[in-house]
Amino acid sequence: MKICVRWLVIALLGTLLLSVVPLHAQDPYRFTEADLKFLKQFSLSRLPELPKSPGNVIADDLAAAKLGQQLFFDKRLSGNGQVSCATCHQPERYFTDGKALSVALGTTRRSAPSLLGAAWSPWLFWDGRKDSLWSQALGPLENPVEHGTTRNAVAQNMLRSYLPDYEAIFGKVNNVSELLSLPEDASPIGSQTAQNNWLTMTAAQKEQMSQIFANSGKLLMAYQRRLMMTPAPFDQFVELLNEGKTQEAKTKITESQVRGLRLFVGKANCASCHNGPLFTNFEFHNVGAPESNLVKVDLGRYEGVKALVKDEFTCLSKWSDAPKESCEEMLFLKTKGKELIGAFKTPTLRNIVHTAPYMQTGQFADLKQVMQHYNVPTPPYYDRSQHPERPHFDILPLLLTEQEIDDVIAFLGSLTSPIKDTDEWWRDPNNLSTKEVAQKNNKNQTH
Repeated sequence: MKICVRWLVIALLGTLLLSVVPLHAQDPYRFTEADLKFLKQFSLSRLPELPKSPGNVIADDLAAAKLGQQLFFDKRLSGNGQVSCATCHQPERYFTDGKALSVALGTTRRSAPSLLGAAWSPWLFWDGRKDSLWSQALGPLENPVEHGTTRNAVAQNMLRSYLPDYEAIFGKVNNVSELLSLPEDASPIGSQTAQNNWLTMTAAQKEQMSQIFANSGKLLMAYQRRLMMTPAPFDQFVELLNEGKTQEAKTKITESQVRGLRLFVGKANCASCHNGPLFTNFEFHNVGAPESNLVKVDLGRYEGVKALVKDEFTCLSKWSDAPKESCEEMLFLKTKGKELIGAFKTPTLRNIVHTAPYMQTGQFADLKQVMQHYNVPTPPYYDRSQHPERPHFDILPLLLTEQEIDDVIAFLGSLTSPIKDTDEWWRDPNNLSTKEVAQKNNKNQTH
């Protein structure tokens, strides 16, 4: 089971943490051979191959990725023709949007996490209410405050705009004219009008439109699996140290960043959750982040699991390409326990200094505020009328000095990979580089 493997890795990390030597007053760059072996586990060079995707047989198909890229930037996949996936996942912002709450057709409940590294996560969204990237991609499309479109509209856009490419991947689509004549505003969820129109369709028509809709998510997944990062200064530092090139390694990160690194894996204990090449264990924790809405508290994973069990597009669903026995995460899904209440997925710390604000609703404007919270945390908010029981609290005070906090923040800055503005997968449909997109956006904002 993948879950057991992850917990085994965490346990091993906890043991290895004890081997990291204390800071040397004379030379902070001095590490033992055991330390270097341990630190290499955090290097991007140790990132495993992309996990298999039994639920999506075209996940690694190049043609599918290219079509998925078109869909990712296609604003026609929205109720007003103004919103695409790239609206909230902007390449020039490391596939985030820089907002506490994302704004599309409306305002979302939570912030938009980065897509970089998401292909390795068994759960998607802050609460893990989706079990694959293809299923995750479908949620925002029918969400009224995100893309705000309908199932039929998504399928019909595919038939009108991308039919030859779609058929080259999935095979010939029968009765295209008939499907295009169906009401565009039709979906099993959404407005009452959309649901009523959906009910007027035959079972075969519903089946076809839902299949095209599901395949759209699989295409988007194929694209997102192509989004890769280049080594950050930290990765270069670790690789050079392991090659015995200490002097060259010293040019990659500062003494303050080295002190922060030692704190990160030692006294501050950040690595207990933020471990591995992506600096996340992909698990769920309640860290007592301030509750954004006291009238309607966010139960996090507790709600996410309930939504996941009912979801139409999981690994176990009819739209999945996987045999049931391949869906281990769903088959052994944890559905109960107070540790789920108010728990959110551990985010990656890759590129973290450029993806503010922080936490699930952007409660903290900068990393200083984040560190101050962890340093002397406030227990989770509890309202017996809204919570099923008192939330479990997953962290202990760090009690770091101001200098130590600054050093940890400095270290986090070493996890920034260069923007891949020449990478074709980071480009918009007009083939503008991410740098040119950023310049265009800045120009628009000043007019």
